[in-house]
Amino acid sequence: MKRKWTNILSIAVLSIAMVFFFTSCTIQSAVEQKKTVEEILGKIGESEDKTNSRGQPATMKENEVEDYALKDVYKDYFLVGAAINGYSVETAAINHSGMAAILKKHFNSTTLSNLMKPQYLLDYEATKASKDGMPVCKFDSCIPALQFYKEYGIEMRGHVLVWHNQTPEWFFLKDYDVSKPLVDAATMERRLESYIKQVIEFCQKNYPSVVYCWDVVNEAILDDGSWRETNNNWYTIMKEKYVEKAFYYARKYAKKDVALFYNDYNVFLPAKREAIYNLAQKLKEKGLIDGLGLQPTVGLNYPELDSDDIDSFKTTLKTFAKLGLQIHITELNFEIKGDESNRTPENLKKQADRYYEMMKLLLKEDTDNGGPCNITCVTVFGICDDYPLYKNFKQCMYLWDKNCNPKPCFYSFLQAGLDWKASLLSK
Repeated sequence: MKRKWTNILSIAVLSIAMVFFFTSCTIQSAVEQKKTVEEILGKIGESEDKTNSRGQPATMKENEVEDYALKDVYKDYFLVGAAINGYSVETAAINHSGMAAILKKHFNSTTLSNLMKPQYLLDYEATKASKDGMPVCKFDSCIPALQFYKEYGIEMRGHVLVWHNQTPEWFFLKDYDVSKPLVDAATMERRLESYIKQVIEFCQKNYPSVVYCWDVVNEAILDDGSWRETNNNWYTIMKEKYVEKAFYYARKYAKKDVALFYNDYNVFLPAKREAIYNLAQKLKEKGLIDGLGLQPTVGLNYPELDSDDIDSFKTTLKTFAKLGLQIHITELNFEIKGDESNRTPENLKKQADRYYEMMKLLLKEDTDNGGPCNITCVTVFGICDDYPLYKNFKQCMYLWDKNCNPKPCFYSFLQAGLDWKASLLSK
């Protein structure tokens, strides 16, 4: 999954310029920050021996900060992904020109937040009419996105095959009838296999090389380290066996180069961390898992990322690194909660600092930089604030504002990667 660096000269020069700038001041507003960076880049562009990737003299435009994509800055280390929000085909981010342009430029991995979950893929009427009693899938909800990713060469994390949430109740019932009881474990296992087979084979047949990994099971463990039993039909019917069976069938039908992940949140909590470690270890021993997806979905103050919190997250990374599995950061965000009055310069700076701190931590712990963790993808949990395709929706947690303009945290995300490259060049 590792990508080799391209355009090394232009990135290196930009890195050297930005490291001196950013280490001499705090995160500014996006406008102020961009202006200062452009002034520095302008001076660099005046150098006679400055060349672009084609070995030709570089122009100022070629060296503006907008010319540098996040995926290129981090290309030596891991994929940079974005979750594509939307609860319908019409509200998917690819249908918004601004978000689609950002996606194509800055990201080489993506995740459908909703449109590939069971509630969107299971066809109730066709399933009720099926002669073999197995579920029937339809893929109308995810085909536009898969086609988009295929066209623009963006890889996708398949999300998610098995989850207690967003899976219709009727899927677990006898004859798929809402008036009847839950089926037995053997019947549910046959439905599980059929569903996983259909979803994986549809993607592999129609969109080969697009889906490079699957979140096979999502959020099966509670914060106290116990199994999620309440409101979880999978567990009610099959007990914890459903997790291993899901990985078994995913491995059976997925191509060898497609990685299989267990995904969860609050992984820095000791009891949950230990339970996930033990689960992953058992799955690895049976050759059923390739990686862990970690969801650091937090506010500005949880965790605050002071020295204790950073140590806690480091402990989590180092613990999971012992498994020798890939690590994906799957839902990175730092939300400014409340209404727009809370989006003060101070909070926007704090948000930018949080992104910077996290990205520097991930770079430091990555195996490519001598760390213990094989981090192969970092995914931010969306693109733009106040999701432009929803009405009256307010949420401030992403790298771009509602008008698709870069926020201070976009620049700090960029800065973390450039600072790291510059620090290596200075050694």
